[in-house]
Amino acid sequence: MQVSVPRGWGRTGFVVVIPARNEAERLPRALAALAAEGALDIVVVANGCDDDTAAIARAGCPSLSVATLETGPLANGVGAARRLGMALALKHAGDPVLATTDADCTVRPGWLAATRAALDHADVVCGYVEPDAAEFAMLPPLVREHGDLEDLRDGLLAHLAALRAPAAHDPWPCHGQTPGASLAFTARAYRLVGGFDAIPCHEDRRLVARMASMGLRVARPAAVRVAASCRLEGRAPGGMADTIAARRDDEPLLVREIAEMTREIAALRQAIAVAGAPERTRPHRVPAARTPPSIFMSGWMPENDGGDEGIRTLETVSRLLP
Repeated sequence: MQVSVPRGWGRTGFVVVIPARNEAERLPRALAALAAEGALDIVVVANGCDDDTAAIARAGCPSLSVATLETGPLANGVGAARRLGMALALKHAGDPVLATTDADCTVRPGWLAATRAALDHADVVCGYVEPDAAEFAMLPPLVREHGDLEDLRDGLLAHLAALRAPAAHDPWPCHGQTPGASLAFTARAYRLVGGFDAIPCHEDRRLVARMASMGLRVARPAAVRVAASCRLEGRAPGGMADTIAARRDDEPLLVREIAEMTREIAALRQAIAVAGAPERTRPHRVPAARTPPSIFMSGWMPENDGGDEGIRTLETVSRLLP
């Protein structure tokens, strides 16, 4: 394991950990987007890379201080990489805000300011992940239709949850995702739950579920947004790329799920109408231009639910009705 920490690194009070495995093509865009956000420090964990990922990280970019941690292939994948990166941040940066994103993601303008603002009232901030617009447009039509409906359904779920159980630390507009592509939390919250599990997938959801179970305040503001690739060959088994590929290859499943989501949407609209509120389904969209939907990023996972699926079925939706 090789560690490189530049002189003066860790003084901004905000550290972003990026796990990366052979991401020489996409990492420069991720770093450039973060550099545009202002004062923060970066840790790139180069996990068993045999391309130029580590060299690109060491070179950094203007106005951005990047520490690198190079490892051999980690058996426990992205969870282990995030855990190592967080340990380096805590060792060298004291007691910073800790955040993480992915090497194939680009934070949207205002990401840092919106995250800091949310942390004024919360212990944990989960961002909203949208697919890269150009790559989303290349997916098969049925996959895109499924994504549109999933986005609409999840927006309705978030609206209904905000109506039924408003939270001062997580005001509307909010969403229902828990993505490793955009998480931030206080160092105290991270230490309290023991950090990321060293597992190949879903380390993000498990961490946030533990935080919520211990009474920490979890916010999911619509203003904290990142764009993720829609590639079909990813790095983490069971991650977004695997999910998109599986959906592409199973048209009958897509057709069944589209029908199911259509019924769920009707039930949710009924519940919102009964609650006496106008429908507000897509707070995360940019008004000036259509942004593609959330498709398979993380799905809906309420704060009090440690499971991977959360509110998904008609049976669950029906319990939300009066």
